[in-house]
Order: sequence, then structure tokens, then C-alpha cells
Amino acid sequence: MAGNVDRWLLPMVAILMSMLTACSSVPVPSVSDLPAKTGQPRRSALLAAANKEWQFFGRQQIDMRQEPPSAPRLGLLEDEGDAVQRIALYWQSVGRSYTGADTQQPWSAAFISYLMQQAGVADNDFQRSEAHFNYLSYLKQRQEAPDPIFVLRPVSTQPVTPGDLICTSRDDNTVDTIAAIHPGLPGHCDLVYELHPLLGWAGVIGGNVYNSVSESMIPLTWDGRVIPTVRRHWFVVVKNLMP
Repeated sequence: MAGNVDRWLLPMVAILMSMLTACSSVPVPSVSDLPAKTGQPRRSALLAAANKEWQFFGRQQIDMRQEPPSAPRLGLLEDEGDAVQRIALYWQSVGRSYTGADTQQPWSAAFISYLMQQAGVADNDFQRSEAHFNYLSYLKQRQEAPDPIFVLRPVSTQPVTPGDLICTSRDDNTVDTIAAIHPGLPGHCDLVYELHPLLGWAGVIGGNVYNSVSESMIPLTWDGRVIPTVRRHWFVVVKNLMP
């Protein structure tokens, strides 16, 4: 009888051990595997806001896939006609009273902040600012709190999707890691708008790019990862977890 019990138990033990081993080896999900946050503004609203501003400025397009960049299509410049009042709206979103006539004031971060405002992103999810590294610093801290809708990841590790932000340092700022991000540093971020991985490029929309709201064509790998360039050394992607 004991021998029969042993013969019955041994397969069961093997099955249980196999199940435990499988459970212990479950991989940590990547950002792309995380569920969208329900009850939040939709990424479609953010993309629609970007498209509306790009259309207003005449859909200027800059091809940054080679040096020097070229401009397949030119649009309205920051100090021309209605652009002045439009850029004033961007500045108002960060509490400033500048206009497009204040051409010495970089307005690309105000532009991104305006898009977030127009999409209905709450202040506690995205801290609007006139400096990209200010809101990046906030998002870096915010992602450790419950239910972030933006998380920062290295460009080299994450494919991008429309609605993400991609960011780079500029001027004398040489920061190229997420850990080193802190407020007050000069930088630039664009909103990922369209992807064409089989053609090797993505279209990203940003403000104050060649003095307008422009779509930049940037190099992309076949699996959707942004390729840094000399002009745009992208190092962080702000993954958008909106539904």
C-alpha cells in the first residue's frame, strides 16, 4: 500500500514544483504591458490638441533625418500675424504674459504644457511649466506615487507610441540619464504624433521648432525605438499611460 501511495505522490510533487518554478520566473511587465489608467483624459484628446495647433501654424515640417535638416513644408512663424496671440495662450497656460513677439523667450515647454491643459490633464498629473526639465523632474517624482499617467524610461529601452513625449538636453546641459534630471536645466521635448517604423521615421510635434509649431521627422528603428542624433540627443521617453 505504501509503495502505491509513493507512486501517486511523486507525480503530484513534480507538478507542484513545476508550478512554483513557473510562478517564480514570471517577468516584470514592461511599460508597454501596463494597463491604461481608466478614468483619465484620453490620449486621443492630447493628439487632437497637437494636431489643431500644428494645423493652425500651417503644418510646417522639418526633416531631421540628415544634416543639415531640410524643410519639406514651411508654415507660419512665431511673430507673424495671428501666431503672436496664439503663442500668448501657450504662455498663459504656465502663468506668463509673453507673446510670440517675445522671440527671445523659448516657448516649447509652454506649448507642451498648453497641450496638456487642452487635453484635460490634471495639475497633479502634469505640472505645467515654462521649462521642460521642471515638469520632467515633477513626473520623475510623480511616477513613484499611486496611479501615474506618465512614467519616464530610457529611449533605448522602450518603443514609442503616439502620445508619448521624447526629450533631450540642450545648450550647456549634458544630462543624459533619468537619474540626473533636475529642475532648471535647459532641454526640449516633442510629442510623438505618427509612426512609420517600416519607413524608418516618426513624426513628432513641438513648439518653437524653427520658430513655429513643427512636425519633425526623426529616425526610428523597425521596432519603434527613437534613434538619437547629433542635433537631438533623445535620452528619455515619457510613456503615456492614458487610455
